[in-house]
Parts: sequence; structure tokens; C-alpha cells
Amino acid sequence: MTSDNRVTEQPQSQRSEWLWIVGLLLAGVGARLWLIDAFSTPLPFWDSWEDTRTVFSPYFEGKLTWSAMFSPHNEHRIFFTRIYDLALLLLDGQWNNQVQAVLNAFIYSGGLTAFGCLLARLLGRQFWPLISLLVVSLLVLPFAWENTVAGFHSQAYFLFLAGLLTIWLLGFQRCGSWPWWCGLIVGVCGLFTMGAGPLATAAVCGLVGLRLLKKPSAWKQQWPTLVVGLVITGFGLSIGVKVSYHEALKAHSAGQFLSSLGQYLAWPWIVVRPYALFNLFPICLLAWVYLRNRAAEMKAEELALTIGGWAGLLAAGSAYTRGGSGDPFPPWRHMDATSFSMMANALSLILLVSRHAEKVPMRRYFRVAVGLWLAGCASGLLLLSWRALSVDLPVRKLNFHVQMIKARAYLATGEKRFLESNTKEHHARFAGGNEPQDHPQAFINMVNAPHIRSLLPSCVRDPLVVTPKAAEGFTTNGSAEIHPKIPGEVVWYSSVSASSQEKSSFESLPIGKTKFPFLEFRVVAGDLGQPGESLSVVDVSSGKETTVRPHRPSGEQWQIVRVKSPAGDFKIVAKHASGSGWFAFQAPREAGWLTAISDRLASLGIIFFAAGLATLIFKFVVVGDGRKPKLEVENSPARL
Repeated sequence: MTSDNRVTEQPQSQRSEWLWIVGLLLAGVGARLWLIDAFSTPLPFWDSWEDTRTVFSPYFEGKLTWSAMFSPHNEHRIFFTRIYDLALLLLDGQWNNQVQAVLNAFIYSGGLTAFGCLLARLLGRQFWPLISLLVVSLLVLPFAWENTVAGFHSQAYFLFLAGLLTIWLLGFQRCGSWPWWCGLIVGVCGLFTMGAGPLATAAVCGLVGLRLLKKPSAWKQQWPTLVVGLVITGFGLSIGVKVSYHEALKAHSAGQFLSSLGQYLAWPWIVVRPYALFNLFPICLLAWVYLRNRAAEMKAEELALTIGGWAGLLAAGSAYTRGGSGDPFPPWRHMDATSFSMMANALSLILLVSRHAEKVPMRRYFRVAVGLWLAGCASGLLLLSWRALSVDLPVRKLNFHVQMIKARAYLATGEKRFLESNTKEHHARFAGGNEPQDHPQAFINMVNAPHIRSLLPSCVRDPLVVTPKAAEGFTTNGSAEIHPKIPGEVVWYSSVSASSQEKSSFESLPIGKTKFPFLEFRVVAGDLGQPGESLSVVDVSSGKETTVRPHRPSGEQWQIVRVKSPAGDFKIVAKHASGSGWFAFQAPREAGWLTAISDRLASLGIIFFAAGLATLIFKFVVVGDGRKPKLEVENSPARL
């Protein structure tokens, strides 16, 4: 006689799991939106201008081809980024870097949050607090800020998410099942995210090799995955591109390669190359434990090892292609990739401590090593974040500001001299390696390509034509106090003196209906909004008046105010009736709906982050972290 006692976990922890998910998503998205709001720019910059030549101009001329979409961008084939950028352009009507960056924040945060759910499923829900800490550190800390503020870097996020999906679906699902076939498709798609696309399937091949090394008799189940992985990897490498003007950046000796590789593998202590030897001890120890345990199925361990192998391949690829650049440390944009090595090592420690502690040699020293690794990781992340926030991000913000001022001056005057600068980073576009190294002319060539000027974001696009019908008391370009003052741009300034008792007003001739949903005014608020000082948009047919109100007092600095576009033709009316008040404004520029939404979301980033952090703390402290789930024993009738 036997008794069938089934132990089941109450669904309480499962029901509250959504708090971890919501908290992670809000915290990750919020931190990235705050970074975008504080340091990004709507003006596309540097490599993103290649979209104009490859995609945008050909599309609007009816000449865009599939071969162009799959054509190389430097060493990469960025098909999905091109599709993504074109879709956002068509939806918004404008080409806006910040719109791309905001959507990137949602995509990547959602992807890593979903990966956190997968880890909780593999490790157990009691590990949600540790998983949340790991995912939050990857999403919130600004060590890879270059990818966050650059919309064109969606290619990196597509690479990482495609890589994680490929590893899980192709490497961990039953061969021939529909998830396995999905993994095959995602693996092929990953080849057209970035040049490192083949490395995910290469990591899957490494996983199969580990399994066969552990259990050679499993080759019948594993060979289809190995063959598919090798074919996709080989095809990806065969379509790789050699860029002649990047040859100087490659590592040209074993010493250069190993020195650069040491920086990547030592991350976050990128300035201490020998630290890589200690930094990798968790995953190396887990590999040793895994190979010695030949009987048990160890999916979580295999996932940690595969991610570690993938991160190692990414590091090796970057070390080879950029090992001769002479940079003191890896570029910030590469640090999203290097962070996966930290993820793999952290997962290895969780597994070693929770599942294999009795198999670890020299346990006393192991505890010390774990403490040192955690301390090194935390201190390195904090130092990288401090450096990014205090040095590099402010410098990049200044560069963005200069780029925008120069672009506006050129677009308003058509004079190349306003684009000149001895600082390369002050140019919105660099000349490519196969072009004459005249950066101002490179920008001029791109911005004057067919259709491009009409696609520019509202921050630099040409204003609507405003012709004054009456401008009593308003002068044109009459204030010396306004900053910045852009050559060629027209400013109307209420200039009635304090001693004058006359009221002044400005009214424009009717302006044709705009196809965009918003009008964007640049105003120096001064006393705008105070009694007697007003600026409004008036619908000609209905007489409906929309007031342009500044968000805050701005002194002598410009600020952006958006209002909804009237349904038909409209005019601009300004009134100045106070003796000492003043304000200034420019002709409005058109703005798309995605532009307005992305700006609003970015401004709420700090609120999203605080809400996410509060949700995670509430789940851990108040609801409970799930470490002691209640159990019920269901007693079924005894049976013979």
C-alpha cells in the first residue's frame, strides 16, 4: 500500500509576482527616461545620419530597395534598425532621436524584465529579490549611457534581445518543437541586428559541446541543434564586412588583443586588466561543478554558462575589432554587452551558494572570494556611474547643445561658417571614412538631400512662415538679453518702455492649416502669462483661441511650449499691456504626436523610477519576498 502525497505551493507568491515585474519595468524605464530627458537631444547625430542616404531619401523618392535595407553600415547589417527608424519617422512625420531613444528604453527594459521572469522560473520564485537586484543594476545604472541617449543604437538592444531569445529557444527547447524553430528564426534575424549577431548561435554551439562533453551519449538529441547553430554562425560570418578605414582600429598583435580583452573581462574594473582573472572565478567554478555532475539535468547552470560564453565572445569580438584604437578603456556603448558577463557571474554565484555549496572546494576561502567579488562588483559599478554622471554625460550634453546651435544657425542662414569647429564632437555629423574629412560639408550634404530638410525634428526644422499684419510695439530681433541668440532666426520682442502707457499688440496674417498635430513655440517667457502679457493661436474660421503658456519663469532663456494645432487656418496674436513687463517669441515649428508623447514621458522619468523602486521595496518588505511560501499537503486516498 502506498500513499500519494502531493506538495503544492499556494498561488499567493505567484499572484504577487506581478509586483516584481511592474517594479522592475517602472524602475528600468524611469531611470532611462530620466537620463534621456536630462542629457539626450532630439537632433540626430553622427552615425544616425546614414539613414538619410540609405533609407529616407530613397523611400520618399520611391527608390528604396531590399538590398539597400540589408546593405552594410560599417561592419554591421542593421536591417531591423532601419525598419524601426523608418516606421517611427512615418508615424511621427519627423526624424527625432529622442523619440527613438524613449521607445528603446521601453523595449530593452521590457526585454530584461521578461528575462528576469525566466530566471525566477528556473531558479525559483524565492530568488526574486536577488534577480530584481541584478536586473535593476543592469537597467538603472548609467554605465552604458551612450546607448540610452542615442536612438540609433536600437541596433545594440535588438542584438542583445535576439541573442537572449536565441540562446533560450534554440538551446533549451526540444529539438524540432515550435519554440525551437522560433529560436532558429530569431537566430537568423539576429544576423541583421549587428555584426556580432552570429555569436549567439556560436554560444549555443558551445552549450551543445558542454552537454556532449558531460554526456557523450546525448549526441542523437543534440546534433540537429549543433548543425543549425554552426550553419547560422557560418553564414553570419560569411556576410561580414571588412571596412578598410577601420583597419587601424583593430588589434594588430596578440599583446594588443589580450590587453583589450582584459579590460572587457575585468568589467566593471576596466582600468585593472589583471582583475579579469579573479572576476571570472564564479563562472569558471560553476563550469567545473557542472562537468563533474554528470547525472543531473542542470538547466539553470547551463543558461548561466551559455550567457557567460556569449558575453565572452562579445568581449573577444570587441577586443579584436577595436583593440588598436588606443582608447584608455572600452567605449561606454560597449558596456551593455560587458554587463552580461556580470550577469553570468552573478547567476553562477547564486547557483553555487544555493545548490552546490557542498561541492565547492575550500569553502572557507570560497565565502571570502564571494564577498570580495560582490564588493568589487558594487564598487566598480558605483565608480563607473559616478564617472558617467559627473564627467562624460555633462560633456556629451554640452556637445549636443553646440551641435543644435550650429545646425540652427546654418539652417537659418545657409552659411557653412556657422558649422565650423576644431572640436570634432561639435559636429552633428562626422564625415565617413570614405569621404573627404570635411565635417561641415558632410552635414550640409546630408541635410540638403532630397526630402530630408522637411523631416527634421522640431528643434531645428524650418519655422512656419509668419508675416506680421500688425506689430505695434513689437520689434524684430530687438532684444540683446536673449540667450542663445541664433544668427538668421527671427525673434519678436515686446519692447514698450516702462514709462510708456501705450498698449502694444502683434497679429499675423493667416497661416495655412498644418498637417502636424502640435505647434512648438520658442518663447522667452519674461512676464508672459502675467496680467496684460499674452501669446495665443487663433483659429481663423471659428475664432477659438489657444493660449501659449510657459511652464515656468525662464528669465532670459528660451523654453519650449507646445499647443495643439488649430483645425484650419490660424493666426498668431500677442498682446503687451503692462508698463514694465516683456516677453519674446519666434514663429512656431510643427511637431509630431510621437515627439510630444516622448517628451512628456521623458519628463516623467524620475516619477516612474520612484514608483518602480517603491513597488520593489513594498513587495520585499510588506508583501514578502517569497522565501517561505506556504505549503499545503493534499492527501489522496491510499491505493494498492
